[in-house]
Amino acid sequence: MPTPDPNVRLSNADREALVARLHAATEEGRLDLNEFAERSSQVYEARTFADVERLLADLPEEDRALAVPTRRKTPTEVPDLDLSPVHSNVKREGAWTVPARITTKQKHSAVRLDCREAEFAAEDIELKVELVHSKITVILPPNASAVDDGVQLHGGGIVNRCAKAASGPRIHVTGSNRWSKVVIRYERRFLWWRF
Repeated sequence: MPTPDPNVRLSNADREALVARLHAATEEGRLDLNEFAERSSQVYEARTFADVERLLADLPEEDRALAVPTRRKTPTEVPDLDLSPVHSNVKREGAWTVPARITTKQKHSAVRLDCREAEFAAEDIELKVELVHSKITVILPPNASAVDDGVQLHGGGIVNRCAKAASGPRIHVTGSNRWSKVVIRYERRFLWWRF
């Protein structure tokens, strides 16, 4: 990734990516909790890349790069994801590719789609839910957002903490929700309560 111009002002997504890199360095033992808290605070106060450059200077190269993907796969390269769990738990986490279309038909099940380290195949992702007494949790990276595009509720609920427009991919949620719950959120910030 090319080095950002030091005079360019930081976006909210840039700040979140920088804090994520500091968090990764803390988990690796390169920073202690006090250093993490101090540097994170300085990232949120910074205005330009020049203001934060010194905060990453003593970390390896990989910790200095912003978590911005350089290439997105086209939707045709990644097959749709169809999930139909019954009385089950399904998890997708780590480095996986989020396809352009995800369909989940759950009955008495829990699905967790952790997209923090995932690569998105498209800018707009369609998530169609058909839930019966179930729960789906989607964890998004800081630059992503989500919107309810008409989920039919029958005794269920939707908690979308990622509705604010962001610079990255956008999840469009449709379908039906019968006595179930849809939760879309970002990673929790505290190290001891991370997920």
